[in-house]
Amino acid sequence: MFVDRLKRDLLNKLINVRIDLAAYLQLRKAKGYMSVSESEHLRDNLFELCNFMREKAPTLKAEYDESERIALRRAAETLSVAGVCLMNGHHDCPTFIAVNAEKLENCLTTISLCIMCLNKHAKLEQQ
Repeated sequence: MFVDRLKRDLLNKLINVRIDLAAYLQLRKAKGYMSVSESEHLRDNLFELCNFMREKAPTLKAEYDESERIALRRAAETLSVAGVCLMNGHHDCPTFIAVNAEKLENCLTTISLCIMCLNKHAKLEQQ
């Protein structure tokens, strides 16, 4: 039962990060830049989830099948890439940041695909 709750919690955290990243990206596209504090807040959330996934990996490894483990590993890699992307972009102004929207869009797509894969397996287990 503990592992089921952990799997559900992880899936919910990934969904929340996807929502946050999508909202950030939408604002970035509209404005053309973001404040450093907004970028740091999202970056910290991404790295926090990545650390959570790394801590729980030994427990989850035995419970997930191969395709789910690949999806989790890919999601963790993508969270790291997005976090590093949010660290770049400081140019002339110390309070604003110009983040690579295309790279973040690719990260958002990958995270969405990973969530779909994990969610599909969760629905199959419930039946």
